[in-house]
Amino acid sequence: MCRNTVALAGLAALALGLRGQPLTTQRPGYAARTGSGASPSLEVYQEDRLMFRLPLVSGLSTPGQEETLSNIQVARLAAPQGTERWQATAGSSLWSGRKFIWTFLDDHIEFQQFANGRKPLERCYFFSNGISDSWANGTSPGVFANSTIFASRYFSPQPNHADQYYFTIAMPQSVGVLEERPEAGNAYHPELMTGLFAPPPLFLAFEKGGVWASVGLGDKPGNYQFNALEYSGSKYAGASFWVNYAGYRSAANGFESPTAAIHFGYSEYDTLTKYVAWTGQKGFGTESRFRNAAWHYKPIFCGWAEQTREAPVRKIEAHDLATQADYERWIGIVEGRGLPVGTIVIDDKWQKQYGTFDVDERKWPDMQGFIARQHAKGRHVLLWVPAFHREGLPEDLCVKMGTLAIAGDVSNPAYEEFLRGKIRHLVADLGVDGFKEDWIGGVSRSANLRMHAPLFGIEFVRRFQFILHDEAHKWKPDALIETQTPNPLFRESSDVLRLNDIWYGARNVAETMTRRARISKIAGWDLVDCDNASSTNLEEWWSYMLQQPSIGIPALYFVSRTESTMEEVPDSKWRQLAEIWNAYVRRLEDDGKR
Repeated sequence: MCRNTVALAGLAALALGLRGQPLTTQRPGYAARTGSGASPSLEVYQEDRLMFRLPLVSGLSTPGQEETLSNIQVARLAAPQGTERWQATAGSSLWSGRKFIWTFLDDHIEFQQFANGRKPLERCYFFSNGISDSWANGTSPGVFANSTIFASRYFSPQPNHADQYYFTIAMPQSVGVLEERPEAGNAYHPELMTGLFAPPPLFLAFEKGGVWASVGLGDKPGNYQFNALEYSGSKYAGASFWVNYAGYRSAANGFESPTAAIHFGYSEYDTLTKYVAWTGQKGFGTESRFRNAAWHYKPIFCGWAEQTREAPVRKIEAHDLATQADYERWIGIVEGRGLPVGTIVIDDKWQKQYGTFDVDERKWPDMQGFIARQHAKGRHVLLWVPAFHREGLPEDLCVKMGTLAIAGDVSNPAYEEFLRGKIRHLVADLGVDGFKEDWIGGVSRSANLRMHAPLFGIEFVRRFQFILHDEAHKWKPDALIETQTPNPLFRESSDVLRLNDIWYGARNVAETMTRRARISKIAGWDLVDCDNASSTNLEEWWSYMLQQPSIGIPALYFVSRTESTMEEVPDSKWRQLAEIWNAYVRRLEDDGKR
Protein backbone atom coordinates (compact mmCIF):
# COMPACT_ATOMS: atom_id res chain seq x y z
CA MET A 1 0.00 0.00 0.00
CA CYS A 2 1.42 3.44 -0.90
CA ARG A 3 2.21 5.98 1.80
CA ASN A 4 -0.69 8.33 0.96
CA THR A 5 -3.18 5.43 1.06
CA VAL A 6 -1.90 4.48 4.51
CA ALA A 7 -2.21 8.12 5.64
CA LEU A 8 -5.80 8.41 4.38
CA ALA A 9 -6.73 5.17 6.07
CA GLY A 10 -5.24 6.54 9.27
CA LEU A 11 -7.28 9.71 8.95
CA ALA A 12 -10.46 7.70 8.54
CA ALA A 13 -9.62 5.81 11.72
CA LEU A 14 -8.96 9.06 13.56
CA ALA A 15 -12.31 10.47 12.51
CA LEU A 16 -14.12 7.60 14.25
CA GLY A 17 -12.90 8.84 17.63
CA LEU A 18 -15.21 11.89 17.65
CA ARG A 19 -18.83 10.83 18.14
CA GLY A 20 -22.08 12.60 18.91
CA GLN A 21 -22.85 16.28 18.56
CA PRO A 22 -20.10 18.85 17.88
CA LEU A 23 -18.66 20.62 20.91
CA THR A 24 -19.09 24.40 20.83
CA THR A 25 -18.14 27.36 22.99
CA GLN A 26 -19.14 31.01 22.65
CA ARG A 27 -16.92 33.53 24.43
CA PRO A 28 -16.98 37.35 24.45
CA GLY A 29 -14.00 37.59 22.09
CA TYR A 30 -14.46 34.57 19.82
CA ALA A 31 -16.32 31.34 19.16
CA ALA A 32 -15.04 27.80 18.62
CA ARG A 33 -16.54 24.47 17.67
CA THR A 34 -15.37 21.04 16.66
CA GLY A 35 -15.31 20.68 12.89
CA SER A 36 -16.85 18.07 10.66
CA GLY A 37 -13.83 17.36 8.46
CA ALA A 38 -11.92 14.13 7.94
CA SER A 39 -10.34 14.21 11.40
CA PRO A 40 -11.22 15.85 14.75
CA SER A 41 -10.57 19.57 14.49
CA LEU A 42 -11.38 22.92 16.07
CA GLU A 43 -12.78 25.80 14.03
CA VAL A 44 -11.97 29.21 15.53
CA TYR A 45 -14.12 32.23 14.65
CA GLN A 46 -13.66 35.90 15.42
CA GLU A 47 -16.63 38.17 14.70
CA ASP A 48 -18.09 35.43 12.49
CA ARG A 49 -14.86 35.21 10.48
CA LEU A 50 -13.34 31.73 10.32
CA MET A 51 -9.66 32.28 11.27
CA PHE A 52 -8.27 28.75 11.79
CA ARG A 53 -9.18 25.08 11.50
CA LEU A 54 -6.87 23.27 13.91
CA PRO A 55 -6.45 19.54 14.64
CA LEU A 56 -7.51 18.71 18.19
CA VAL A 57 -4.35 16.60 18.62
CA SER A 58 -0.72 17.34 17.75
CA GLY A 59 2.36 15.20 17.22
CA LEU A 60 5.52 14.73 19.26
CA SER A 61 8.50 13.23 17.44
CA THR A 62 11.71 11.59 18.54
CA PRO A 63 14.90 11.97 16.44
CA GLY A 64 14.32 10.15 13.16
CA GLN A 65 10.74 9.07 13.85
CA GLU A 66 7.38 10.83 13.63
CA GLU A 67 4.42 9.88 15.80
CA THR A 68 1.24 8.18 14.58
CA LEU A 69 -1.89 8.96 16.63
CA SER A 70 -5.03 6.81 16.67
CA ASN A 71 -8.34 6.28 18.48
CA ILE A 72 -8.89 9.93 19.31
CA GLN A 73 -11.54 10.60 21.96
CA VAL A 74 -12.81 14.04 22.99
CA ALA A 75 -14.73 15.07 26.10
CA ARG A 76 -15.53 18.13 28.20
CA LEU A 77 -13.76 18.43 31.55
CA ALA A 78 -14.81 20.18 34.72
CA ALA A 79 -13.34 23.70 34.72
CA PRO A 80 -13.28 26.81 36.93
CA GLN A 81 -16.21 29.20 36.56
CA GLY A 82 -15.86 31.35 33.46
CA THR A 83 -13.62 28.75 31.81
CA GLU A 84 -14.36 25.80 29.57
CA ARG A 85 -11.98 22.88 29.08
CA TRP A 86 -11.90 20.01 26.58
CA GLN A 87 -9.61 16.99 26.62
CA ALA A 88 -8.59 14.80 23.72
CA THR A 89 -6.83 11.48 24.26
CA ALA A 90 -5.16 9.23 21.72
CA GLY A 91 -3.16 6.10 21.24
CA SER A 92 0.43 6.69 20.11
CA SER A 93 3.11 4.82 18.22
CA LEU A 94 5.84 6.43 20.38
CA TRP A 95 4.48 7.54 23.76
CA SER A 96 2.06 6.62 26.53
CA GLY A 97 -0.33 8.86 28.40
CA ARG A 98 -1.13 11.03 25.38
CA LYS A 99 -3.59 13.78 26.16
CA PHE A 100 -4.31 17.22 24.79
CA ILE A 101 -5.99 19.98 26.81
CA TRP A 102 -7.88 22.90 25.26
CA THR A 103 -8.86 25.70 27.65
CA PHE A 104 -11.27 28.43 26.57
CA LEU A 105 -11.18 31.71 28.48
CA ASP A 106 -13.03 34.92 27.69
CA ASP A 107 -10.25 36.51 25.65
CA HIS A 108 -8.01 33.65 24.56
CA ILE A 109 -7.58 29.91 23.97
CA GLU A 110 -4.82 27.76 25.46
CA PHE A 111 -3.53 24.42 24.17
CA GLN A 112 -1.09 22.01 25.79
CA GLN A 113 -0.08 18.41 25.12
CA PHE A 114 1.25 15.69 27.47
CA ALA A 115 3.20 12.44 27.07
CA ASN A 116 5.32 9.84 28.85
CA GLY A 117 8.18 7.78 27.47
CA ARG A 118 11.91 7.22 27.54
CA LYS A 119 12.81 8.36 24.04
CA PRO A 120 14.48 11.77 23.57
CA LEU A 121 12.20 14.52 22.31
CA GLU A 122 12.63 16.20 18.96
CA ARG A 123 9.82 18.29 17.45
CA CYS A 124 6.84 19.21 19.58
CA TYR A 125 4.06 20.29 17.21
CA PHE A 126 1.25 22.70 17.84
CA PHE A 127 -1.93 22.32 15.77
CA SER A 128 -0.30 19.75 13.47
CA ASN A 129 1.10 16.23 13.41
CA GLY A 130 4.27 16.74 11.40
CA ILE A 131 5.64 19.36 9.01
CA SER A 132 3.40 20.05 6.05
CA ASP A 133 4.83 19.99 2.53
CA SER A 134 3.81 21.55 -0.75
CA TRP A 135 2.16 18.77 -2.77
CA ALA A 136 3.12 15.66 -0.88
CA ASN A 137 2.30 15.33 2.81
CA GLY A 138 5.76 16.05 4.20
CA THR A 139 6.19 14.33 7.55
CA SER A 140 2.48 14.68 8.42
CA PRO A 141 -0.49 12.54 7.33
CA GLY A 142 -1.84 15.40 5.24
CA VAL A 143 -3.95 18.53 5.27
CA PHE A 144 -6.39 17.41 7.97
CA ALA A 145 -3.51 16.72 10.37
CA ASN A 146 -2.23 20.30 9.92
CA SER A 147 -3.50 23.81 10.55
CA THR A 148 -5.66 25.46 7.92
CA ILE A 149 -5.07 29.20 8.00
CA PHE A 150 -7.98 31.29 6.72
CA ALA A 151 -6.28 34.62 7.48
CA SER A 152 -4.88 36.64 4.60
CA ARG A 153 -1.54 37.68 6.08
CA TYR A 154 0.50 37.64 9.29
CA PHE A 155 2.84 39.85 11.32
CA SER A 156 6.14 38.73 12.86
CA PRO A 157 7.99 40.65 15.61
CA GLN A 158 11.30 39.28 14.27
CA PRO A 159 13.15 42.12 12.42
CA ASN A 160 15.00 41.25 9.25
CA HIS A 161 17.28 43.12 6.86
CA ALA A 162 14.42 43.79 4.43
CA ASP A 163 12.51 45.59 7.21
CA GLN A 164 9.59 43.32 6.35
CA TYR A 165 7.15 42.49 9.14
CA TYR A 166 4.06 41.45 7.17
CA PHE A 167 3.95 38.24 5.15
CA THR A 168 1.51 36.19 3.13
CA ILE A 169 0.47 33.09 5.02
CA ALA A 170 2.57 30.99 2.60
CA MET A 171 5.84 32.47 3.91
CA PRO A 172 7.77 30.38 6.50
CA GLN A 173 8.88 32.11 9.67
CA SER A 174 11.27 31.35 12.53
CA VAL A 175 10.91 33.37 15.73
CA GLY A 176 13.77 32.81 18.17
CA VAL A 177 17.57 32.63 18.24
CA LEU A 178 18.45 30.22 15.41
CA GLU A 179 16.08 29.46 12.58
CA GLU A 180 15.13 26.04 11.24
CA ARG A 181 13.87 27.32 7.89
CA PRO A 182 15.37 25.97 4.67
CA GLU A 183 18.52 27.77 3.64
CA ALA A 184 18.11 30.37 0.89
CA GLY A 185 21.24 29.10 -0.91
CA ASN A 186 23.39 31.72 -2.56
CA ALA A 187 20.42 33.94 -3.44
CA TYR A 188 20.06 37.26 -1.69
CA HIS A 189 17.01 37.12 0.59
CA PRO A 190 17.16 39.99 3.09
CA GLU A 191 13.71 39.07 4.41
CA LEU A 192 15.27 35.80 5.68
CA MET A 193 18.28 37.53 7.29
CA THR A 194 17.24 37.68 10.92
CA GLY A 195 18.87 37.61 14.37
CA LEU A 196 18.50 41.34 15.06
CA PHE A 197 16.24 40.38 17.97
CA ALA A 198 17.32 37.06 19.46
CA PRO A 199 14.86 36.08 20.74
CA PRO A 200 11.88 38.34 20.13
CA PRO A 201 8.49 37.40 21.62
CA LEU A 202 7.57 33.86 20.49
CA PHE A 203 4.52 35.12 18.67
CA LEU A 204 2.87 35.53 15.25
CA ALA A 205 -0.33 37.48 14.58
CA PHE A 206 -2.74 36.62 11.73
CA GLU A 207 -5.14 39.13 10.15
CA LYS A 208 -8.41 38.72 8.28
CA GLY A 209 -10.76 41.57 7.45
CA GLY A 210 -9.42 43.89 10.14
CA VAL A 211 -9.41 41.42 13.03
CA TRP A 212 -6.32 39.68 14.37
CA ALA A 213 -5.70 36.32 16.07
CA SER A 214 -2.22 35.47 17.34
CA VAL A 215 -0.38 32.23 18.05
CA GLY A 216 2.17 32.54 20.86
CA LEU A 217 4.10 30.19 23.16
CA GLY A 218 5.01 30.32 26.82
CA ASP A 219 6.61 27.98 29.35
CA LYS A 220 8.17 28.11 32.79
CA PRO A 221 11.70 29.58 32.91
CA GLY A 222 14.15 26.74 32.45
CA ASN A 223 11.98 24.90 29.92
CA TYR A 224 12.82 26.94 26.81
CA GLN A 225 15.09 24.16 25.55
CA PHE A 226 14.50 24.98 21.88
CA ASN A 227 15.79 27.63 19.52
CA ALA A 228 12.58 29.07 18.11
CA LEU A 229 8.88 28.92 17.39
CA GLU A 230 8.78 27.61 13.83
CA TYR A 231 6.02 28.18 11.26
CA SER A 232 6.13 26.17 8.04
CA GLY A 233 4.06 28.60 6.02
CA SER A 234 0.68 27.55 4.70
CA LYS A 235 1.13 24.99 1.93
CA TYR A 236 -1.08 22.63 -0.06
CA ALA A 237 -1.12 20.21 2.87
CA GLY A 238 -1.77 22.90 5.46
CA ALA A 239 0.49 24.69 7.94
CA SER A 240 2.58 23.54 10.90
CA PHE A 241 3.88 25.14 14.09
CA TRP A 242 6.57 23.49 16.22
CA VAL A 243 9.59 23.76 18.50
CA ASN A 244 12.61 21.46 18.24
CA TYR A 245 14.25 20.04 21.38
CA ALA A 246 16.86 18.25 19.22
CA GLY A 247 17.03 15.33 21.66
CA TYR A 248 18.08 17.45 24.67
CA ARG A 249 14.86 16.90 26.61
CA SER A 250 13.16 13.69 27.70
CA ALA A 251 9.63 12.58 28.55
CA ALA A 252 10.86 10.01 31.07
CA ASN A 253 9.37 11.94 34.00
CA GLY A 254 6.39 13.11 32.01
CA PHE A 255 6.36 15.79 29.33
CA GLU A 256 4.22 18.92 29.51
CA SER A 257 4.56 20.97 26.36
CA PRO A 258 4.84 24.73 26.26
CA THR A 259 1.42 26.34 26.30
CA ALA A 260 0.23 27.71 22.97
CA ALA A 261 -2.16 30.64 23.26
CA ILE A 262 -4.46 32.20 20.69
CA HIS A 263 -5.28 35.82 21.51
CA PHE A 264 -7.76 38.03 19.70
CA GLY A 265 -7.66 41.74 18.94
CA TYR A 266 -7.95 44.53 16.40
CA SER A 267 -4.31 45.07 15.54
CA GLU A 268 -1.03 43.20 15.60
CA TYR A 269 0.10 45.29 18.58
CA ASP A 270 -3.17 44.74 20.41
CA THR A 271 -2.65 40.98 20.28
CA LEU A 272 1.07 41.31 21.11
CA THR A 273 0.21 43.36 24.21
CA LYS A 274 -2.29 40.72 25.32
CA TYR A 275 0.21 37.93 24.68
CA VAL A 276 2.96 39.62 26.72
CA ALA A 277 0.55 40.29 29.60
CA TRP A 278 -0.44 36.62 29.48
CA THR A 279 3.19 35.48 29.79
CA GLY A 280 3.42 37.55 32.97
CA GLN A 281 0.18 36.21 34.42
CA LYS A 282 1.29 32.62 33.77
CA GLY A 283 4.83 33.06 35.16
CA PHE A 284 6.37 32.41 31.74
CA GLY A 285 8.86 35.29 31.93
CA THR A 286 11.10 37.05 34.43
CA GLU A 287 11.26 40.58 35.85
CA SER A 288 14.01 43.18 35.96
CA ARG A 289 16.23 43.00 39.04
CA PHE A 290 17.73 46.52 38.89
CA ARG A 291 16.34 49.98 38.23
CA ASN A 292 17.87 52.01 35.41
CA ALA A 293 20.46 54.49 36.64
CA ALA A 294 20.25 58.12 35.49
CA TRP A 295 23.35 57.75 33.32
CA HIS A 296 21.74 54.96 31.30
CA TYR A 297 19.59 57.59 29.56
CA LYS A 298 22.49 59.73 28.31
CA PRO A 299 23.40 59.94 24.57
CA ILE A 300 25.75 57.25 23.25
CA PHE A 301 28.77 57.31 20.98
CA CYS A 302 29.88 53.98 19.49
CA GLY A 303 32.76 53.88 17.01
CA TRP A 304 31.62 50.90 14.95
CA ALA A 305 30.37 52.83 11.91
CA GLU A 306 33.53 54.93 11.87
CA GLN A 307 35.52 51.68 11.97
CA THR A 308 33.60 50.26 8.99
CA ARG A 309 33.88 53.55 7.09
CA GLU A 310 37.62 53.99 7.56
CA ALA A 311 38.58 50.33 7.11
CA PRO A 312 38.29 50.13 3.28
CA VAL A 313 40.05 53.48 2.93
CA ARG A 314 42.95 52.28 5.09
CA LYS A 315 42.75 48.78 3.52
CA ILE A 316 42.40 46.95 6.83
CA GLU A 317 39.63 45.09 8.64
CA ALA A 318 37.07 47.11 10.58
CA HIS A 319 37.90 45.33 13.83
CA ASP A 320 41.55 46.46 13.47
CA LEU A 321 40.34 50.01 14.17
CA ALA A 322 39.00 49.32 17.66
CA THR A 323 42.09 50.98 19.12
CA GLN A 324 42.67 53.42 21.94
CA ALA A 325 44.27 55.92 19.56
CA ASP A 326 41.32 55.83 17.14
CA TYR A 327 38.68 56.08 19.83
CA GLU A 328 40.46 58.97 21.52
CA ARG A 329 40.65 60.74 18.15
CA TRP A 330 36.95 60.23 17.43
CA ILE A 331 35.91 61.26 20.94
CA GLY A 332 37.95 64.44 20.52
CA ILE A 333 35.89 65.27 17.41
CA VAL A 334 32.65 64.58 19.31
CA GLU A 335 33.76 66.86 22.12
CA GLY A 336 34.74 69.59 19.69
CA ARG A 337 31.23 69.60 18.28
CA GLY A 338 29.66 70.05 21.69
CA LEU A 339 27.77 66.76 21.61
CA PRO A 340 26.87 65.81 25.22
CA VAL A 341 27.76 62.12 25.02
CA GLY A 342 27.28 60.23 28.28
CA THR A 343 28.26 56.69 27.23
CA ILE A 344 31.13 55.46 25.07
CA VAL A 345 30.83 51.99 23.49
CA ILE A 346 34.11 50.39 22.40
CA ASP A 347 33.11 48.00 19.65
CA ASP A 348 34.61 44.99 17.85
CA LYS A 349 37.50 44.12 18.56
CA TRP A 350 39.16 45.42 21.73
CA GLN A 351 39.86 41.81 22.82
CA LYS A 352 42.88 39.66 22.06
CA GLN A 353 40.43 36.84 21.33
CA TYR A 354 36.66 36.99 21.31
CA GLY A 355 36.06 34.27 23.86
CA THR A 356 38.58 35.22 26.53
CA PHE A 357 37.59 38.82 27.40
CA ASP A 358 41.29 39.74 27.63
CA VAL A 359 42.19 43.29 26.57
CA ASP A 360 44.46 43.47 23.51
CA GLU A 361 47.14 45.71 24.98
CA ARG A 362 48.63 46.43 21.55
CA LYS A 363 45.40 48.20 20.71
CA TRP A 364 44.64 49.40 24.23
CA PRO A 365 47.89 50.06 26.08
CA ASP A 366 46.01 51.83 28.89
CA MET A 367 42.37 50.74 29.00
CA GLN A 368 42.17 51.56 32.70
CA GLY A 369 43.50 55.08 32.16
CA PHE A 370 41.18 55.67 29.21
CA ILE A 371 38.16 54.69 31.31
CA ALA A 372 39.31 56.83 34.25
CA ARG A 373 39.59 59.88 31.96
CA GLN A 374 36.08 59.29 30.63
CA HIS A 375 34.78 58.99 34.18
CA ALA A 376 36.45 62.28 35.06
CA LYS A 377 34.42 63.89 32.24
CA GLY A 378 31.17 62.41 33.53
CA ARG A 379 31.01 59.60 30.98
CA HIS A 380 30.72 55.83 31.23
CA VAL A 381 32.28 53.10 29.10
CA LEU A 382 30.76 49.89 27.70
CA LEU A 383 32.61 47.08 25.94
CA TRP A 384 31.12 45.18 23.01
CA VAL A 385 31.06 41.39 23.58
CA PRO A 386 29.87 38.46 21.45
CA ALA A 387 27.84 35.78 23.20
CA PHE A 388 29.65 32.56 24.25
CA HIS A 389 32.28 32.86 21.50
CA ARG A 390 34.77 29.99 21.33
CA GLU A 391 37.87 31.92 20.11
CA GLY A 392 40.77 31.51 22.52
CA LEU A 393 38.95 29.23 24.96
CA PRO A 394 40.47 25.96 26.17
CA GLU A 395 38.64 23.12 24.42
CA ASP A 396 37.48 21.63 27.72
CA LEU A 397 35.39 24.78 28.26
CA CYS A 398 33.63 24.48 24.89
CA VAL A 399 30.62 22.75 23.40
CA LYS A 400 31.92 20.23 20.87
CA MET A 401 30.38 19.03 17.61
CA GLY A 402 32.46 15.98 16.91
CA THR A 403 36.00 17.27 17.38
CA LEU A 404 35.08 20.90 16.58
CA ALA A 405 34.66 23.43 19.41
CA ILE A 406 31.65 25.58 18.48
CA ALA A 407 30.85 27.71 21.58
CA GLY A 408 31.70 28.41 25.16
CA ASP A 409 29.87 25.83 27.26
CA VAL A 410 27.61 27.89 29.53
CA SER A 411 26.37 24.64 31.13
CA ASN A 412 29.88 23.98 32.49
CA PRO A 413 30.58 25.47 35.96
CA ALA A 414 34.26 25.76 34.99
CA TYR A 415 33.36 28.02 32.02
CA GLU A 416 31.07 30.09 34.22
CA GLU A 417 33.86 30.52 36.78
CA PHE A 418 36.27 31.51 33.99
CA LEU A 419 33.82 34.01 32.50
CA ARG A 420 32.88 35.57 35.83
CA GLY A 421 36.55 36.07 36.64
CA LYS A 422 37.11 37.94 33.36
CA ILE A 423 34.03 40.13 33.88
CA ARG A 424 35.10 40.87 37.46
CA HIS A 425 38.54 42.04 36.30
CA LEU A 426 37.11 44.32 33.62
CA VAL A 427 34.50 45.89 35.90
CA ALA A 428 36.15 45.89 39.33
CA ASP A 429 39.79 46.45 38.28
CA LEU A 430 39.66 48.36 34.99
CA GLY A 431 36.46 50.31 35.70
CA VAL A 432 34.30 49.12 32.79
CA ASP A 433 30.67 50.18 33.33
CA GLY A 434 28.94 47.44 31.39
CA PHE A 435 28.65 45.57 28.12
CA LYS A 436 26.92 45.68 24.75
CA GLU A 437 26.00 42.10 23.86
CA ASP A 438 26.01 40.96 20.23
CA TRP A 439 26.32 37.96 17.89
CA ILE A 440 23.57 35.88 19.47
CA GLY A 441 23.13 32.89 17.21
CA GLY A 442 22.17 30.07 19.53
CA VAL A 443 23.76 26.65 19.10
CA SER A 444 23.19 24.10 16.37
CA ARG A 445 20.17 21.81 16.66
CA SER A 446 22.46 18.84 16.02
CA ALA A 447 21.54 15.98 18.36
CA ASN A 448 25.22 15.09 18.88
CA LEU A 449 26.60 18.11 20.70
CA ARG A 450 28.85 17.30 23.64
CA MET A 451 28.49 19.61 26.62
CA HIS A 452 28.66 19.45 30.39
CA ALA A 453 24.86 19.35 30.80
CA PRO A 454 22.02 19.22 28.24
CA LEU A 455 21.40 22.96 28.14
CA PHE A 456 20.04 23.94 24.76
CA GLY A 457 18.23 26.57 22.75
CA ILE A 458 16.92 29.80 24.23
CA GLU A 459 17.96 28.64 27.71
CA PHE A 460 21.57 28.40 26.49
CA VAL A 461 21.50 32.06 25.44
CA ARG A 462 19.71 33.07 28.61
CA ARG A 463 22.39 31.48 30.80
CA PHE A 464 25.24 33.39 29.12
CA GLN A 465 23.36 36.66 29.39
CA PHE A 466 22.51 36.05 33.04
CA ILE A 467 26.16 35.42 33.92
CA LEU A 468 27.22 38.61 32.11
CA HIS A 469 24.53 40.71 33.77
CA ASP A 470 24.81 39.16 37.24
CA GLU A 471 28.58 39.46 37.55
CA ALA A 472 28.72 43.02 36.22
CA HIS A 473 26.03 44.16 38.68
CA LYS A 474 27.78 42.37 41.51
CA TRP A 475 30.69 44.81 41.17
CA LYS A 476 28.74 47.85 39.95
CA PRO A 477 25.07 47.91 40.95
CA ASP A 478 24.42 50.64 38.35
CA ALA A 479 26.12 48.70 35.52
CA LEU A 480 24.51 48.77 32.09
CA ILE A 481 24.03 45.60 30.03
CA GLU A 482 22.62 46.27 26.56
CA THR A 483 21.07 43.27 24.83
CA GLN A 484 19.04 42.40 21.73
CA THR A 485 16.63 40.06 23.54
CA PRO A 486 13.14 41.64 23.75
CA ASN A 487 11.51 38.51 25.10
CA PRO A 488 9.86 38.56 28.57
CA LEU A 489 12.09 35.66 29.65
CA PHE A 490 15.15 37.95 29.46
CA ARG A 491 14.01 40.91 31.55
CA GLU A 492 16.07 39.67 34.53
CA SER A 493 19.35 40.07 32.61
CA SER A 494 18.92 43.15 30.42
CA ASP A 495 18.97 46.80 31.43
CA VAL A 496 18.53 48.41 28.02
CA LEU A 497 17.30 46.92 24.77
CA ARG A 498 19.38 47.87 21.73
CA LEU A 499 17.42 48.20 18.49
CA ASN A 500 20.36 46.73 16.55
CA ASP A 501 21.79 47.37 13.11
CA ILE A 502 20.22 49.10 10.14
CA TRP A 503 20.85 47.36 6.83
CA TYR A 504 22.70 49.37 4.17
CA GLY A 505 19.78 49.18 1.75
CA ALA A 506 17.17 50.27 4.29
CA ARG A 507 14.81 53.17 3.66
CA ASN A 508 12.29 54.74 6.03
CA VAL A 509 14.80 54.03 8.80
CA ALA A 510 12.99 56.10 11.43
CA GLU A 511 9.81 54.15 10.76
CA THR A 512 11.38 50.71 11.07
CA MET A 513 13.34 51.65 14.21
CA THR A 514 10.16 53.08 15.74
CA ARG A 515 8.53 49.71 15.06
CA ARG A 516 11.42 47.85 16.73
CA ALA A 517 11.16 50.17 19.72
CA ARG A 518 7.40 49.59 19.97
CA ILE A 519 7.88 45.82 20.01
CA SER A 520 10.60 46.16 22.66
CA LYS A 521 8.53 48.41 24.89
CA ILE A 522 5.51 46.11 24.71
CA ALA A 523 7.84 43.22 25.66
CA GLY A 524 8.91 45.09 28.81
CA TRP A 525 11.76 47.48 27.97
CA ASP A 526 10.89 51.12 28.64
CA LEU A 527 14.43 52.19 27.75
CA VAL A 528 15.91 51.40 24.33
CA ASP A 529 19.20 52.34 22.69
CA CYS A 530 18.41 53.72 19.24
CA ASP A 531 21.58 52.11 17.87
CA ASN A 532 22.79 53.49 14.53
CA ALA A 533 24.78 51.02 12.49
CA SER A 534 24.82 51.02 9.64
CA SER A 535 23.85 54.38 8.19
CA THR A 536 22.32 54.09 4.72
CA ASN A 537 22.63 57.56 3.23
CA LEU A 538 22.80 61.08 4.57
CA GLU A 539 19.10 61.85 4.16
CA GLU A 540 17.97 58.69 5.94
CA TRP A 541 20.57 59.08 8.69
CA TRP A 542 19.57 62.66 9.37
CA SER A 543 15.85 61.90 9.41
CA TYR A 544 16.51 59.20 11.99
CA MET A 545 18.79 61.44 14.10
CA LEU A 546 16.01 64.02 14.31
CA GLN A 547 13.55 61.44 15.65
CA GLN A 548 15.82 59.50 17.99
CA PRO A 549 15.10 61.52 21.17
CA SER A 550 11.40 60.64 20.83
CA ILE A 551 12.21 56.93 20.34
CA GLY A 552 14.86 56.17 22.94
CA ILE A 553 18.47 56.94 23.84
CA PRO A 554 20.08 58.94 21.00
CA ALA A 555 23.11 57.23 19.49
CA LEU A 556 25.89 58.31 17.11
CA TYR A 557 28.12 55.78 15.33
CA PHE A 558 30.37 57.84 13.07
CA VAL A 559 31.98 61.29 13.06
CA SER A 560 32.69 62.00 9.40
CA ARG A 561 30.87 60.25 6.51
CA THR A 562 28.10 57.74 6.04
CA GLU A 563 29.37 54.20 5.52
CA SER A 564 27.63 53.06 2.36
CA THR A 565 27.33 56.31 0.36
CA MET A 566 30.38 58.09 1.85
CA GLU A 567 28.47 61.36 2.13
CA GLU A 568 30.00 63.97 4.40
CA VAL A 569 27.80 65.52 7.07
CA PRO A 570 27.68 69.35 6.77
CA ASP A 571 28.83 71.39 9.76
CA SER A 572 25.35 72.89 10.00
CA LYS A 573 23.86 69.49 10.80
CA TRP A 574 26.47 68.82 13.48
CA ARG A 575 25.57 72.17 15.09
CA GLN A 576 21.88 71.32 14.93
CA LEU A 577 22.50 67.86 16.37
CA ALA A 578 24.36 69.41 19.31
CA GLU A 579 21.35 71.65 20.00
CA ILE A 580 18.97 68.68 19.83
CA TRP A 581 21.07 66.51 22.11
CA ASN A 582 21.67 69.29 24.64
CA ALA A 583 17.92 69.90 24.78
CA TYR A 584 17.43 66.15 25.32
CA VAL A 585 19.93 66.18 28.23
CA ARG A 586 18.21 69.21 29.78
CA ARG A 587 14.91 67.31 29.71
CA LEU A 588 16.60 64.41 31.48
CA GLU A 589 17.81 66.81 34.16
CA ASP A 590 14.32 68.27 34.51
CA ASP A 591 13.04 64.71 34.99
CA GLY A 592 15.65 64.04 37.69
CA LYS A 593 17.93 61.90 35.48
CA ARG A 594 21.13 63.86 35.98
